Amino acid sequence: MRYFPVFLDLQDKSCVVVGGGRVAERKVQSLLDAGARVRVISPKLTGALARLKSREKIVHYPRAYRPKDLREAFLTIAATDDRAVNELVFQEATRNCIPVNVVDDPGHSSFIVPSLVKKRDLVVAISTSGKSPALARMLRQKLEKEIGPEYDRFLRLLGAVRKKLIPQGLGQRRNQKIFRKLVKEDLLSLIKGKNFRELNHRLAKILGPEFSLKELGLKW
Repeated sequence: MRYFPVFLDLQDKSCVVVGGGRVAERKVQSLLDAGARVRVISPKLTGALARLKSREKIVHYPRAYRPKDLREAFLTIAATDDRAVNELVFQEATRNCIPVNVVDDPGHSSFIVPSLVKKRDLVVAISTSGKSPALARMLRQKLEKEIGPEYDRFLRLLGAVRKKLIPQGLGQRRNQKIFRKLVKEDLLSLIKGKNFRELNHRLAKILGPEFSLKELGLKW
């Protein structure tokens, strides 16, 4: 395995995207979804990027890339169709130890962006280590069909249980045992079938009556 899989916290982090085309548009939107502060450097913008600029969702520098444009960047993406420009971005980022992705050029990237299956807070990342984006895309489309809305509800349930359970101070080992049991109880099938009465019964059996859907603040 060449790449180390990791999810970065980009909330309020400064990220730079060099390029203003369709590919840059997708990258910018993903960064914004993660809460990043995005600077876009490009003489031109797509319509969607121009609208983000008008709504002050991004900061736009309407010009070509210049040295030192990556100053104070936490992360950068080069998404131009000019290999020479992408190379300059890569070199500056490397010199300054800034994580950089050059789109469609793993050899000039310190990280690659996986194909994602997103169901609200549930995110599944798929990578072929840069060898076949087409295969990653196929797997993503397959998983998007298989992972239904019940997974998001199950995740919200587990999150609500964790929020209420952890302060009780039962200890890490005990908490792990409880969550493993919750996953093994096939609560997912009950959620998918909307059998909430039985779901509440299982929760009460494992955790106690104070862990019902109502008590957890989940209105399904």
